Amino acid sequence: MHLLDNFKVDIKTLTDIQSRLAKLVDVPTIIVDPKGNPVSEISNFTPFCKLIRSSPKGSKKCIACDAEAGLIAVEKKTPRTYTCHAGLIDCVSPIIVNGHFLGSVLGGQVLIDGEQTRDAIDIKGISKKFEIPIDLLEKSLEFIPVVSREYLQNYVDFYNFLANQIAQMGIHRLTQEKLLKESREKLQLEQQAKKMELKTIRAQIHPHFLFNTLNTIARMALIEDAPKTEELIYQLSNLLRYNLKNVEDLPRIRDEITNIKRYLSIQTFRYSDRISYEIDIDESIMEYRIPSMILQPIVENSMIHGLEPKKEGGKITITGKFLSDKDLLIKVSDDGRGIGPKLLHTLNSLSDMPNDHAGIGIKNTSDRIRHHFGKSYSIKIESELDSFTTVYIHIPRIR
Repeated sequence: MHLLDNFKVDIKTLTDIQSRLAKLVDVPTIIVDPKGNPVSEISNFTPFCKLIRSSPKGSKKCIACDAEAGLIAVEKKTPRTYTCHAGLIDCVSPIIVNGHFLGSVLGGQVLIDGEQTRDAIDIKGISKKFEIPIDLLEKSLEFIPVVSREYLQNYVDFYNFLANQIAQMGIHRLTQEKLLKESREKLQLEQQAKKMELKTIRAQIHPHFLFNTLNTIARMALIEDAPKTEELIYQLSNLLRYNLKNVEDLPRIRDEITNIKRYLSIQTFRYSDRISYEIDIDESIMEYRIPSMILQPIVENSMIHGLEPKKEGGKITITGKFLSDKDLLIKVSDDGRGIGPKLLHTLNSLSDMPNDHAGIGIKNTSDRIRHHFGKSYSIKIESELDSFTTVYIHIPRIR
């Protein structure tokens, strides 16, 4: 998680906040990411520290030192003081948003009165290590502040205040983006519901003509002594009647299973002995509610994409039971062709959904479950290529 990427707080905004506050209290300040890389310009740095950071080797060492200090502060869960690699006392306060370590506010660059002296700083070693002229380092020493530990606490308090301000900006951004995303999702669901409603209305035009015709054909089959044909027509008629009528938003599981049996009965007749099915739903869940028409698209996917391309056919199994005292689980499994890892990931993440019947059916089913019950409920798919596919439908217990 990156401070700038996640909260879109640009460098100009961060630097402006930092420089204004740092100017008021006149303390050196920098904001870095978790790896110690600066994400803002420096404010009020001592000439000594500017010199070290002007050296590529020195800058690299400062970045590593800042990163280590930030990590220790996160572990301690509190702002802290520490001795930097050049021998100065620095302060660090971590920036934490929703449990994520996003970076640190650092500064200090002082010596402690009565405990340290400017002469104790190893400028010869620093000059050699970072290839900085020693005379420049000597001149910069006089600008290093020497303060009491009590005064240093003011530095710590300031860095902690600034870190908290940035964290609050991040939380505000997250809240705004979450609300915006939820509003967009709600609008999309409403638009999708209106489209589905229009399609349903169109599908219901003159249904009586269709059912009367099917019943006429069924009676002719009876007269001609074709009982299987008669049964098939009645199953189709009942299936269409259930699908086209104004079905409750949340019918009983029993009603949905009865309708699925009609669908599977028709399909097994069509495919003869190539395809079979088994339904094993606990009687104890039959009176609970389920969003209408969410089983058929999944069963249809199993039939068309899983079993139909398989020469020897296969079997569809539907089971259902209590998952907990609050939830139900319905599984639709087949021993068909299965789904490859890439497509399986796409279907489960609902991202870049394939624009075909299977992809649309899965997305619509997942969207409708979430629309009814919230984001805690949805569908999950497990599959292995040339072996099996199982779709888990997770819904709450509602009567």
